Amino acid sequence: MKKFLFVLFAIAVAFGSASAAENCAGIETGTKAYNEGDFERAIDEWRTCVDNGAESADLYYNLGNAYFRNGNLGFAIYYYKSALRLDPSNDDILHNLKYAQAMTRDKVDEDGEENPLLAGLFKAHHALSLKAQMFVLLGLFWAMALVAIARRISRSDRQKNILIGTLFVLSGIFCIVAMSAGYKVFVAETEIEGVVTAKDADVTSAPSDKSQTLNTLSEGTTFEVLSEQGNFVEIRLGEKVRGFVKQGDVGIVKN
Repeated sequence: MKKFLFVLFAIAVAFGSASAAENCAGIETGTKAYNEGDFERAIDEWRTCVDNGAESADLYYNLGNAYFRNGNLGFAIYYYKSALRLDPSNDDILHNLKYAQAMTRDKVDEDGEENPLLAGLFKAHHALSLKAQMFVLLGLFWAMALVAIARRISRSDRQKNILIGTLFVLSGIFCIVAMSAGYKVFVAETEIEGVVTAKDADVTSAPSDKSQTLNTLSEGTTFEVLSEQGNFVEIRLGEKVRGFVKQGDVGIVKN
């Protein structure tokens, strides 16, 4: 019963957020301003909707576009990522996010030589979107079912052995794709990201204005959020950068 009530509550919250987005007058006004090239006004109208509780992938995506056209790379990436949390398989959001991220200055420099096998697996992991992987898994499932049926009705021992080998290969591919998709879901649900929305953000050794500055991150840089401490956020970027940045200099992409 508790689980059922929780599902009903989640549906009600999602419906309420969608209704807020649809009923906000600023959606239409912002769209008109954007089409007229008045990106600052479009941002003000759409941000007002967000402040009033509106939440949708389209709204965040439009805000990202408006900020990008207005020259605010950090906020553009922040809202693209917020939109992607709600619609992770949207090709338009992914394309614009990658385009904006290509314009950032900070790059993660990893130590050590890259293992070719791990590099290949990492590339394959990101080659397909989560939505595409779901279709691949569905196709593999039916392929394995057909092979299993064919093996059962086959009368040739040689053919049965070939079908068993095929089933083994398909099962292995299915497991690899399933693990990749599962990891993407896990990361989407547990990892908290932040984006530098100011022109730059100092990374300090402690959550204090008087602490030592370790690094400076440029606008649009994405990092992992470890914790929030007062007016500071503890962050990590790659293996070399870890410290604290001011809340006012960054945007945190909420799950």
